[in-house]
Amino acid sequence: MGVILNIRRRVYEALTWGIPDYVPWIVKPNHLPRGEEERELRAKGLGLSIPVSLFRVTIEGVECEQRTVGDYLVRVCRTLVGEVREVYRINLPSEAGERSDRWKIEYYVKSSNDHRVIRYLYENMKVVPNYRDAMIIEKDLGGDGVVYTNGGYSPLMELIVKLMGFKSFSIEFKRNPGKIEELLELVWEKKLETYKIIAKSPIKIVLIGDNIDEVLIDPRLFKKYCLPFYQECSELLRKNNKIVGSHMDGRLRSLRDLIPKAGLDFIHGFTPPPGGNLSISEVRKIWKDQIAIWLNIPQIMFYWDNIKMRRYIIKLLRQASPGYGFILGITETVPPEYRMKGYEVITDTVNKFGKVPIKRANVDL
Repeated sequence: MGVILNIRRRVYEALTWGIPDYVPWIVKPNHLPRGEEERELRAKGLGLSIPVSLFRVTIEGVECEQRTVGDYLVRVCRTLVGEVREVYRINLPSEAGERSDRWKIEYYVKSSNDHRVIRYLYENMKVVPNYRDAMIIEKDLGGDGVVYTNGGYSPLMELIVKLMGFKSFSIEFKRNPGKIEELLELVWEKKLETYKIIAKSPIKIVLIGDNIDEVLIDPRLFKKYCLPFYQECSELLRKNNKIVGSHMDGRLRSLRDLIPKAGLDFIHGFTPPPGGNLSISEVRKIWKDQIAIWLNIPQIMFYWDNIKMRRYIIKLLRQASPGYGFILGITETVPPEYRMKGYEVITDTVNKFGKVPIKRANVDL
């Protein structure tokens, strides 16, 4: 593969069902070892995928303060109509920077009494374009990888993941569905404004949220609240020549027939067994060449021995053959003490068996 390859072109080809020379194998910078190990891996073809932001958010008439109390970070937002509070557990293990050292344990919305404050926040929120840093990062990266952006969660997931938590959302959705619908409409409007800004940006690859898992978002919720948002944003972004995906890294079996209706070009973070419950072979039969797969290699694989790891990567390549519309990546935490061993196995296996088109007969288990 060599050092003169163009990873960016390889990824674009994969996401648009072209013919890359090899299956792309890319990771985010915080998942990559440094020093000699990084140089060795990148020289062999491991590329970078760098997330960038394209907008700034400001809220007028809001006073926010935060304080640290032991191992807890407390953030309070005060508005003219009241205040809301969220709490994070901090100083958690970060796996050498692989992941955040904090976890949200208390959400802004605890009951319907907090809806008025959340409405105020979104009604007074301003989203402002900020393309400069992303353009600099993309220029500096060159052909060594791709930059991509994420406009944030869909309205439903914004409520669940950022504002309410699954427990409070479930209770409120059951008791006060009308108020939840009102919040969803308001968040939808602000999110659409954000994606209009992204549509005008120079960045090519766009994610629409979203951390979807069928156990938390069943087909009924997905069909009613997620699909229409994906469809509207996908249409907007694709009209502006973007390659559009969504981060769906959970179990997807019960959603597999709905996902193709979203208008997406690819699924980011697609996790096969043993982490997920859908194989590449299964979704290829259903999605065919409609949706490309940006795959997340499950974390558990890094604890296996080299032979078992190699066989697993070969199995993925066989299932993805002839290799069009397919990217290998990592979107979850990689245990640092096992990372280099795993990366070497993956890189060497892709170099040996990942040349496109992949012929199943030539991929020897």
